[in-house]
Amino acid sequence: MSFCYDIKNEIGAIRPNSCCKLPLTYGFLLFSRNFTADKISMQTENETSAKLYQKLLKECYNAEVQIIKGGSKRPTYRAFVPDFSDRLKILASVDFGIASGKINRECFERECCVACFIRGAFLACGQISDPEKGYRADFSVRDESLAYEFKSLLEERMVMANVTRRTSGFVVYIKQREMIINLLTLMGASARSLELIETTMIKDVKNNTNRATNCDGANIRKAVSASVRQRRAIEYLQKKGIFETLPEELIKAGELRIKYPIDPLSKLCKYADFDISVSGLNHRFERIEQIYNDFKSREKKK
Repeated sequence: MSFCYDIKNEIGAIRPNSCCKLPLTYGFLLFSRNFTADKISMQTENETSAKLYQKLLKECYNAEVQIIKGGSKRPTYRAFVPDFSDRLKILASVDFGIASGKINRECFERECCVACFIRGAFLACGQISDPEKGYRADFSVRDESLAYEFKSLLEERMVMANVTRRTSGFVVYIKQREMIINLLTLMGASARSLELIETTMIKDVKNNTNRATNCDGANIRKAVSASVRQRRAIEYLQKKGIFETLPEELIKAGELRIKYPIDPLSKLCKYADFDISVSGLNHRFERIEQIYNDFKSREKKK
């Protein structure tokens, strides 16, 4: 399976909070192939996305959704609402500025709701290229106003994007790898985010002759493994609300790693707005990992 297919499987399996179910569904509907009284439908190569679309519309609106599988070599799934009254019910209930191409932010109770909305949009129309081949994330959007609204929503969450026109509509695209990592983290695709970090670190080292000469394979793997471990620990502590309670020096170290996920400790020291050595920074990360391991151990015992 492709890198993008795996991302959709990962984020499609995340169970949304009660406040996030409608924003997730809203993202699906607004960015799907059709969203009018005549036709409400989506088309995807990912079966998980099609089934989640079906489940959400049933739970949120008690609307029946049919899924038709097509293609032989490359299966596609078309999910649609066949009943006219169900379509009217959904449109009347949602009524989120469909005609104007605006995103109604009143449906976002919390920041987690925004992340779920973006997740729904990605499941409906998003693509991310394999990092082995390049760095690009696309959202295919029908309406120009909606494309720029969505771009603004992403940029408010530190995911810088651009908009371009295509024959079939508009594309909101992201080409910077750091921004793609931010997008994956925002959507909850932590496993794929860590995989992307690991891939890009290895590529950077291989493409840099001096570093490749001075570092053997074992050192490269060691650096990559350490960065992935640090990021995993920090993201876990953030999700549990623990990170903000740590001592200030650990918070600053963690924020550096989140901001520069693929850089070695020597570069992080240069980026820091405080004086610290490589060994000192490494010690802070070791403390963060120890706190992470302690909390994970307590969870297993419960």
